[in-house]
Amino acid sequence: MSRVRALRLLLPVVAVVVASAVINRWALEHPARFDITTGQVYSISDETQAVLARLEHPVDIAYFYDVRSRAMLDARHLLEQYAAASPLVALSSHDPQLEPAAAARHAVRFAGTAVFTSGGRRVVVDKPDETAFTNALIRVSSDATGRICFSDGHIESNPLSLQSHDHFEGGGEGHGHSHASGGRPLTLHERHGMGMARNALETLGYTVEQRRLLAGPQALAGCTVVVVASPQQAFAPREVAELARALDAGMPVLFLLEPGIESGLEPLLAAYGVEVNGALVRDPERHYWTDPATPAVSDYARHRITRRLALSFFPGATELRPAVTGVPADMVIVPLAESSAAAISGDDTTARARTLVLSASSTTRPVRFVVVGDGDFATNSFFGALGNGQLFLNVISALADNQRLIDIAPREYVVAELRLTNAELRLTFLLTTVLGPLLILSFAAWTGWRRR
Repeated sequence: MSRVRALRLLLPVVAVVVASAVINRWALEHPARFDITTGQVYSISDETQAVLARLEHPVDIAYFYDVRSRAMLDARHLLEQYAAASPLVALSSHDPQLEPAAAARHAVRFAGTAVFTSGGRRVVVDKPDETAFTNALIRVSSDATGRICFSDGHIESNPLSLQSHDHFEGGGEGHGHSHASGGRPLTLHERHGMGMARNALETLGYTVEQRRLLAGPQALAGCTVVVVASPQQAFAPREVAELARALDAGMPVLFLLEPGIESGLEPLLAAYGVEVNGALVRDPERHYWTDPATPAVSDYARHRITRRLALSFFPGATELRPAVTGVPADMVIVPLAESSAAAISGDDTTARARTLVLSASSTTRPVRFVVVGDGDFATNSFFGALGNGQLFLNVISALADNQRLIDIAPREYVVAELRLTNAELRLTFLLTTVLGPLLILSFAAWTGWRRR
């Protein structure tokens, strides 16, 4: 009987061991990953899925990684999801130390490098995360070509602004982060520059340059779109004349202007029927965070620039309106973003909707331009927030006549932040600071009364 009892006790243990061995063997042959993180950091995003779905030509990805690095292994698994999601993506993985011939063939020297090739194009990525991979996929498969020229010489927001490299969530010794242990890369940008906008444009296939209009008639030669980014000093009459010639010749221009700054461009815009008020718009009903001088917009005019655009906000904007001298008969001016009907502007305390962004074009001439009454919305401080960066890229793509990329925006890896409107802030305050304690006190009083 003792043997029978021992056998009965042993059989379940043997069954568990055998079942575990079978399950482990099956899992080894059929690997799968389940992403249970809140931010889904180990899964490809909806934006990446959209890019993969729109691929029209095969893309080959060669990824070189160090098997000892958790971050690089995670990046390889991420690229495997790219390949699984699209039949047009082919992935090969190599260790450059074990396969030096493959590294030499792709001109790769270091682990952590991915090489994207398609149709003769080649994009090299040294940053192993989804942002860089998807940006490279867009760039290598994009038909976007062109040169985006930023005006220079008037203390504009600089697209070549400084940026530095850092990590967080790492476990390195001495310096606080470690590539091998999976520390996540973070790029820190100069706040008032436009480095993030430049990076996004370059990943879409554009070339970004700075141009000085005083160089003469050839100053804007070869430009696809001209960007005037928040000048702090006025353009000289000669420069304004050069911009007028470019506009009349069909060169599209994006004007990013600031309240309280006389840019010298006011007569030029007035000639096309647009007046820049110059006063600061304050919107007490719909603004971002707690500042009425930062109007927020979520309800846009129907236009391909604003299609499927998230809330955007303008930290210090001036009003745009039809010129007092009248709008030329051939000019069509379309407001794209407006404040709420409660907004005021400078000394004008009449509450009404104020135009913050407008598009203008001619029916008889090749003139096309967009004016934004605030340039800060696209600087590094705010480019990655909500719909601001998407709005900037949509405007550039529309002016450059790039239909394919209007809905695709490269993603920037940023630290998660909670961003609330003023109404949401008030509601949060009432719930957490007023209503919550009142409920606790009420429950305590009720409990004490019941115990009596």
